[in-house]
Amino acid sequence: MHFKWSEKGNEVVMKKWILAILVLVLFCVSVFAGFIVRSFVNFSKGENQHNDVVLAEKNEEELIDTGSKEETVSPNAEVVLTQNYKRCGHTRTKKEIAPREIVNLNKDGVQKYYEGWTIDEFSPTEIKLSRNNQGICDEHYIIRESDGYISINCKNESGEYIFKGLTDISVQYLSEEDLQKLEQGIEVVGRENLNKFLEDFE
Repeated sequence: MHFKWSEKGNEVVMKKWILAILVLVLFCVSVFAGFIVRSFVNFSKGENQHNDVVLAEKNEEELIDTGSKEETVSPNAEVVLTQNYKRCGHTRTKKEIAPREIVNLNKDGVQKYYEGWTIDEFSPTEIKLSRNNQGICDEHYIIRESDGYISINCKNESGEYIFKGLTDISVQYLSEEDLQKLEQGIEVVGRENLNKFLEDFE
């Protein structure tokens, strides 16, 4: 007995085969696409982890470098010197531009340069130092008459007055009382007081 396939039956079979092939192709494409996506995601994660490690190492190196850098004195730094004098009880402060010898020195180098001083504050732009002095400051004056003019004398560590110089203020027109005071010596403490005293005689 022979079976005869109709054209309609052949068409149905062909459609099934085509559908099966399409499903297989789609399945293969899906598997391949999934593999590609997963590989890309894993690669991206690996790159991100690598970048994070590199960034962390770089930050750590920067922190180490920053911590290891010592502060040094800049060329335009200001040095503030404060002395406390025990005998007279005065405190004198002087400000100056950093000497060339201490430029680019660190704190230890500055301490060696200013031997006998204490560093109270240290930064690249400002250094504050202090020390105690057993003597008296250099702002103790005695005013006298010398060669017809008012002279300035300064007291030293031994309590003696050393001649510092003549002013251009003549004693010619001073009263007898003022002349007697000058003969005995008029003590003045502090440069501001000295300047004010001399202005009164001009």
